[in-house]
Amino acid sequence: MNIPEEGRAVSIRLVTTVRQPGEKPFRNFIRAEGQLIEKAGRFYLSFEENMDGHGVRTMVRMGHDEGLIMRNGDVSMRLPLVPGERREGRYASGGVELPLTVKTDSVRYEPGSDGRFSAAYDLLSGSETVGTYDVEFTYSEGKA
Repeated sequence: MNIPEEGRAVSIRLVTTVRQPGEKPFRNFIRAEGQLIEKAGRFYLSFEENMDGHGVRTMVRMGHDEGLIMRNGDVSMRLPLVPGERREGRYASGGVELPLTVKTDSVRYEPGSDGRFSAAYDLLSGSETVGTYDVEFTYSEGKA
């Protein structure tokens, strides 16, 4: 995560819908202030999340045909998102690291000063599906 922290101030809203085997689907909502960064023709959202009282730095690379979600802090995660492909990812928390396979169904990026990036993917541990996720990052320039 060596992207410079220079960019335009944005208000970010993240909605995550999670479906896990044997459980009811649930939604998680996060609002944050962050940065929209352009580097080498690619766009990134950078912001700080509070996960269970711990700060986690999140960076999202947004593209029309791929994406990448990276988190660093008490929770560390790397999820490459390429539609129609399975990519190796990872999740670590509390000193335990879990290798994951990310099977991405779709990504969609709508750039602009009010933009949107969404992805639908499955997380697999070995051959078992851990969960199905729909994430939607929306952002708008300026403070909320």
